[in-house]
Amino acid sequence: MKLIKLGIIGCGIAAQSLHWPVLQKLKDEFEITAICNHTEKKAKDFSKILGGVPYVLDYHHLLQRPDVEAVDIVLPIQLNYKVTKDALEAGKHVIVEKPLAANLSEAKMMLDFEDKYSLVMMVAENYRYRSIFHRVKNYLDQGKIGEPYAVFWNGFTLNTLKNNKYARTKWRINHQYKGGFVTDAGIHYIAALRDMFGEINYGIAFTKRVNPNIGEMDSMSFQFRTDKNIYGVLNAFYSSKGYEQDCILISGSEGSILIENDKLTLKNEKGIELEEAVEESEGYKEEFEDFYRGIRLG
Repeated sequence: MKLIKLGIIGCGIAAQSLHWPVLQKLKDEFEITAICNHTEKKAKDFSKILGGVPYVLDYHHLLQRPDVEAVDIVLPIQLNYKVTKDALEAGKHVIVEKPLAANLSEAKMMLDFEDKYSLVMMVAENYRYRSIFHRVKNYLDQGKIGEPYAVFWNGFTLNTLKNNKYARTKWRINHQYKGGFVTDAGIHYIAALRDMFGEINYGIAFTKRVNPNIGEMDSMSFQFRTDKNIYGVLNAFYSSKGYEQDCILISGSEGSILIENDKLTLKNEKGIELEEAVEESEGYKEEFEDFYRGIRLG
């Protein structure tokens, strides 16, 4: 199958640190033909990293290029709706960084794009492709712990202007989208929960702003129920001082699954049935491979 000529809109941290490293490994699938950033220095610097790829300062000029078949939109969240719509209007396939939009109304309008445009539009949500969650889903489908009925996920991390380059970005600190860090990063948890346990049909959340330096909201405790009648609690705290943890406990009628970082343990009444360290992929490469298949294979 032939290469997809890809334009990148947005030359910031995610484009350089997350997307470009995996696109380098997919040279048989993608060729970066143009990039765009509204500040010339950042565009020029990224162009040099890419080996002199042409750059523009206005994304409309990139969308007019005949050598761009698809675009990778890596922009502040509040720009996703407009730029995605403009790209589809220009006849370009789109992969757009999560979360989908700045608010619920824009997100719903973006979902309607499916009926309006005969093009591929994909959200770049890497947790959907992480191998550890696929492994868990397979065990659940195989009935390894009987009927799952509850899940508890604690995500306690400390994100400061000093230790987290994403937290330092101005558009995150002075965000023009709902939810702050909880929306920007917490969307990962929701994606994984939906894939493993079904659609969330009821929920109530308590939120708090612990560290004003990283936005309006950085902590959430969310109690929910899915359409498979599984209930759970998600604690997503991004300003947790003194204790950090990434742990998921899944309770079933015949056993439990515990995930701590990349270690998976399955226990039943007889004891530990399996314990394994999953060779983890962050999912970025796999999401671009899926984008490629969507365009070339439909």
